[in-house]
Amino acid sequence: MRPTVLIFLFTLQSVHSLQSSPLAFVVPSCANNNCGRGGRLYRRQRTTRYLSDADGDDGDEPIIPINNDRSILAGESTFQKYGRPDDINSDSFGPLLPIAEAVDNVTGGWALTYADLHPATPRTTVGQAFLATNLFYAAGGLALGVQGDWFYGALTELAGIVSFIYHYSQLEFGKNRAEVRLALLVDYFTAGAALICGGIYMIQLGIDSIPLDALLTAVGASVCLALCWVWEFGYPYIFWHSLWHILSALTGYLVGQDHLLSTGG
Repeated sequence: MRPTVLIFLFTLQSVHSLQSSPLAFVVPSCANNNCGRGGRLYRRQRTTRYLSDADGDDGDEPIIPINNDRSILAGESTFQKYGRPDDINSDSFGPLLPIAEAVDNVTGGWALTYADLHPATPRTTVGQAFLATNLFYAAGGLALGVQGDWFYGALTELAGIVSFIYHYSQLEFGKNRAEVRLALLVDYFTAGAALICGGIYMIQLGIDSIPLDALLTAVGASVCLALCWVWEFGYPYIFWHSLWHILSALTGYLVGQDHLLSTGG
């Protein structure tokens, strides 16, 4: 959750270069009518087939929306496309079922839906770069622990570990999977615990004593998180959520460090 400018630029460049790389997608040649008017029709048909494949079962051929198609994923969030989850049951959530049902009911099904990150997977460069942004939580938590705040440091570390598990399963299993919803629910707990602890630290410090850099990174992180819900699909989500990881980690570290200084830790 805490970045440097160099890492920020690296993350930006990684996403941009992969989006523009001709090797990032399987694109048939002009001989297969993928140029000009025929190409546009071909891309539109493939994207339509992908969007209509709600069960992920389309025979032996993987349906991959082609890069730069304006209708890729229709620009819609998973919640817009598929509605409320229908797999919130004891088989999926076990003892956490009452909590999952409460969260689902309070938010009208929105909170336990998640972005479809296709075509990124844990084995693509973009997917791996996205998962790597969770290392900022590990770095920030370790740094706080070494400086004396093992409690907040441990919460930050735990948030990073669960975030990695959630996003790995999100990349691996794809849309509408109970395994991913369970990881998301646990992620709410761990991330929430770290955020609450950081919020208490900020209250103890007083708004006038919070460092300006911590306030700026907190605002930046919040904006990036909000934009994840505006573009809740594919590469746009990965880009903004990567920045959320980086900036929120940095914010937590800065707040924790200032709290240590104020308490003589």
